[in-house]
Amino acid sequence: MKFFLSIKTLLLFLLLIFPGSIKSDIQKSINFQHFSELSTDLDSLIKPIISNFHYPIGIAFLDLNSNEKYQFNEREIFPTASAIKIEILIHLMKEHERGNLNLYENIQVKDRTGGSGLLQYFDQSDLRLSFYNLALLMIQQSDNAATNILIDKLGMENINKTIQQLGLKSTKLQRKMMDFEARKLGKENISSPEDKLKLLEIIYKQQFLSDSLNNEVLKILSIPKSTPLLNDIYEELTLASKGGELDDVRCEMGIFFCKDFNYILVVMTKDLPQSKIGEDMIGKISKTVFDYIREKYSK
Repeated sequence: MKFFLSIKTLLLFLLLIFPGSIKSDIQKSINFQHFSELSTDLDSLIKPIISNFHYPIGIAFLDLNSNEKYQFNEREIFPTASAIKIEILIHLMKEHERGNLNLYENIQVKDRTGGSGLLQYFDQSDLRLSFYNLALLMIQQSDNAATNILIDKLGMENINKTIQQLGLKSTKLQRKMMDFEARKLGKENISSPEDKLKLLEIIYKQQFLSDSLNNEVLKILSIPKSTPLLNDIYEELTLASKGGELDDVRCEMGIFFCKDFNYILVVMTKDLPQSKIGEDMIGKISKTVFDYIREKYSK
């Protein structure tokens, strides 16, 4: 341990006195050591928790203060369920930015898709809602009717083009919400923990949308909602998140804005006998990660 610290100290000294390219190489070395330390620590905490979880699970974590990562099965493909709605939200905002639609334009609403959400119960005889309000329903209520209206208006192919522009290699929107016939035919909305982490990092760093529209995305994602990411976490924080759930699928992902630290956590599960099993596991992992990061920044 003493040897590691002395090497680290030497690298920091060299960082101060050497120019350009050499400095870059030194910085990479320091970042690698940070990455290894956090990855090892979280691995030792998380592996015992998931050792008795006999279903596919993927995890991706990023400490936004230090850029340290921990990942497990991060490239495995998982059904997203409603978590694909983040990508739809991003595309909607991008279309407004491009001038292809007006977020605040009211459009005719006629869709009674079931599952989560309240729009299916509205009197739709002469109902008009703005794109923005449909987006609010899609994210906060996970409203499937609102989502399907947006998919129809925006176009599934166009949404997938934006997904490609975001650099999300494993993510595809292939069916509308509650389309179980399409699911039987193998058309599933899919992503990976790695992709979802990248997406949330892009949002956090404001790398795709204008500042004002990116702030709208964060505001919408931060509207309080029920999520196992906050199980047994009682500290005051802001969480910009979205989850997804089917009978055999449970996933959650979010950006944690805390007093002394910020981080991203993505947990995805599939092939479950019931979604509650995945929900409980997500809660345990999230609590473990939060406690570790809080302790790290309290020193």
